[in-house]
Amino acid sequence: MAKEPEKKKEAPPPPRKEPVKGAGTPVVLRDRYQIYPATPLFDFDQPSATAFACTDKRDPGRYLLAYVCKPELPPRVNVLRTLKGQQLAGVIPLLDWGIVEWPLAGRQCLVVIYARPLGGRVMPSLDSEIKPLEEHELVKKIMPQLAQSLKELSERGIPHRAIRPTNLFWMDENCEQMVLGDCVTAPPAYDQPVLFESIEVGMCLPAARGSGSYGYDLYALGVSILILKLGRAPLKGVESESLLRGKIAKGSYSYLVGDERMPLSMIELLRGLLCDDPHERWSVNDLELWSNGRRLSPLQPRQEKRAVRGFAFAGEEYNTCRELAFAMSLNWDKAHVPMIDGSLEVWLRRGIDNKELADVATTAIKNARQAPAADVKLAEELLVTRVLMLLDPLAPIRYKGFSALPLGFGPALAVIMGTKSDPKLFAECLLRDVPHIWFETRPEYDPANSQIDNLFKDLKAYMQQTALGYGLERLLYDLNEALPCQSPLVADSFVVEIGELLPALEQTAKRIDPRTMPMDRHIAAFIACRFDFNVERQITALNAGHQERQIIGILSLLGTVQWKLGPESLPGLASWMGAHLGPVVNGFHSRAKRREMEKELPKLVRAGNLPELFSYVENHDERRRDDEGYLLARAEFAASSQEANEIETGTRRRTDQAMRYGHQAAGMIAMMLALTVISILLLIRFL
Repeated sequence: MAKEPEKKKEAPPPPRKEPVKGAGTPVVLRDRYQIYPATPLFDFDQPSATAFACTDKRDPGRYLLAYVCKPELPPRVNVLRTLKGQQLAGVIPLLDWGIVEWPLAGRQCLVVIYARPLGGRVMPSLDSEIKPLEEHELVKKIMPQLAQSLKELSERGIPHRAIRPTNLFWMDENCEQMVLGDCVTAPPAYDQPVLFESIEVGMCLPAARGSGSYGYDLYALGVSILILKLGRAPLKGVESESLLRGKIAKGSYSYLVGDERMPLSMIELLRGLLCDDPHERWSVNDLELWSNGRRLSPLQPRQEKRAVRGFAFAGEEYNTCRELAFAMSLNWDKAHVPMIDGSLEVWLRRGIDNKELADVATTAIKNARQAPAADVKLAEELLVTRVLMLLDPLAPIRYKGFSALPLGFGPALAVIMGTKSDPKLFAECLLRDVPHIWFETRPEYDPANSQIDNLFKDLKAYMQQTALGYGLERLLYDLNEALPCQSPLVADSFVVEIGELLPALEQTAKRIDPRTMPMDRHIAAFIACRFDFNVERQITALNAGHQERQIIGILSLLGTVQWKLGPESLPGLASWMGAHLGPVVNGFHSRAKRREMEKELPKLVRAGNLPELFSYVENHDERRRDDEGYLLARAEFAASSQEANEIETGTRRRTDQAMRYGHQAAGMIAMMLALTVISILLLIRFL
C-alpha cells in the first residue's frame, strides 16, 4: 500500500505582541495617553523625533507609540491638524498630538501619538540589507497600497515628503500591509537623504526644500521601490555631492539602476517615477492606473544638449549647462571669472550652440561690467546668481551657500532661528532681490510665480524695518503660518494660535522676574502677523523713543488682544504689567493724581482686565486736565516768581529814586532859599 504523502506542517502563527508596558512615571497627554520617558522604543525612532512607549488609559490593550519632537525644529502643525484621527489607507494612523512637560528636555515638547506598527520597520537602516521583495509582491500587493496612500494624501492637499524604506512600516504582524510612516515631526523633507530627492530638490539645504509637489513624493517612492526590489540601497557610501553629479550626468534612472536587471514592468514603473523632468514624471493618477493593471508607454530619458567640446572650470571639464551650473554653485568665489572674461559666452555660442542663452547671459555680464567700482563685488555675486539660473532653470534659488526653493524659505528661516544659526545669507538673499531674479529667469510664465514674487517684495519691506513687529521675526511668522511663537517668554507653551498667547503669558507671569518686560520682538511680530485686527497704532507706540509711550504701547497691544479674544481676567499678566507702570504714573504732574493712581491701580490689577487698566492710565480727559493744570500752575508760578523777584529787586530801585528825588528837592530848596536871600538883600538896599 502506497504511503500517503506527508502533510507539510503549517508554521505556527507568530506570538502576538503585547503592548509595551512602560516603566517609571508617565507623562499624560489630555488625561488619556500615558507616555513613558523611561521606556524608549529605539526601533521606531525618527531622525528628528524619539519614540517612547505609550498606553491609552481608555483602552490599555492598544498598540501605541509616541514621538517626542525636537524643540528647535518646526513641526508640520497644519498637517497634524489634518491627519489627526483620520484613517487613511496606507498611512500610519495619527491618533492625537499635543504639548506636554517633558522631563528629559526640562521643558514643554510636542508629542505625536501613533498606532504602533506590529511588523516593525521595513528596512532598519539604509546601510543594512533585507530580503528583496519579489516582483509579484511589489506589483500586486505593495504598489496598490502605496498608490492608494498617496492618492488619499493628495486628496487632502498633503505631500508626505518623508517616503523612504526606513520610514515604511508593516502595520500587521504578518507583514502584509505596508504603510507610510511619520511625516509631521520635522519640516518637509528635512530628514530625507539626497538619494530620495529629485535633482533640483537635492541641491537645496535640507530645511529649505519645502513641501513642494506630489511629484517629489513619487520620485522618493521610485527610489524606495528600487531599494525594496534590490534589498539594499544603491550607491551605498556615495556622498551627496557625488550623487547629484551622477544624477545630472547620467539621469536618475540610469545612475541609480545602473547595471541591475529589472523586470519589464518594473522598468516602466521606475522610468515613470524617476523621470528628471517634473512635467514628464508620473502623477498620482498615472501611478494609480499602473497599479490597477493599465500599462503606460515607458518614458525615454531626454538627454540634455551636450557641448561639442567641454568647458574647463575648477580643474574639470563639463559638457552640459546643468553640470557646469552645479559645479559653479559649489565654487562660488571662482564662478564670476569665466563670465567676466567672456569665455562662458564663447562656449555657449560655439560649444553648446545656444545663441539665445548666450545673448541673455551676455546682457547680464555687460550690466555687471558697468557697475560702479564700489559695487563691483555685489554686481559679481548677483551676476553669478543670474547666470546659474539661466544655465539651469530647474535648479533652486542659489546665492552663495544658501539654496532653497521658493516655498522652502519659510521652513529654512524657522530652522535658522530655532537652531540659533546665522541668518546673514538668508537676509542678504531677500534684501538683494535674489528670489525676484529667479522668477525673472523662468522660461515659462506661471501666474502663481507672480503672487509669490509679490510676497517676497512685501517680505523685503518688512525686513528693512528694524522696529519691533518687523524684521526677520515678522518674516518668520508670515512664512510659517502654523509655527508656534518663538519668544523665550512663551516658547515652552507652544503657542500657535493668537488666542493662546495671553494665557501663556499669564502662566509665565507666575514664575518670571517681574522686572522683565512682557514684550519682545517675537511677541510683537507674532501679534502683528496672526492677529486679525489692525494694530499698527499700537506697534508704532511700541517703538516710541520715550519709555512711558513704549509701556503704554505694550499695554495697549496686549489689552487689544484681550478685548478681542479674552480671557476675561488675567491677574498675573496685569500684575506683571503693573510692575512697569511707574513711568506712566510719574508722567502725571499732579501729586494728588499720582497718589490717587497709586491707590486705584492695585484694584484694577487684581481684576486682571488689561483694557480697563489701559483706559485708566491713558485717560485722555485726565491727561488733558493734568496738562492744563500743569500749564496753569506753571503760569501762576511764573507770575508769583516775577512778583517776588520784583519785590526782592524793588528796594534798591526805591532807594535810587529817593536819592534822586532828594537831590532834586534839595536843589529846589536851595534855589528857593537863594532867591529869598537875594530878594531880602534887594529890599534892604532899596529901602
